[in-house]
Amino acid sequence: MKIDDIDTANPEALAPVLLAAIQRLGQLGRNGAIALAAILEDDDGDFDEAASWIADVASGALND
Repeated sequence: MKIDDIDTANPEALAPVLLAAIQRLGQLGRNGAIALAAILEDDDGDFDEAASWIADVASGALND
């Protein structure tokens, strides 16, 4: 998937890309987190919403 396609991607197309990106950030550890933090704006409500959902997924609180 190209970055230009993200705005129109449906959940089924976006989820595997997001999973791969999150896993890669996990492999990069603190350096990956720092790179993400460097481009994140303080008032990014969309990021905050996504982070909340990702936390739910990670904790097993979100099931089909």
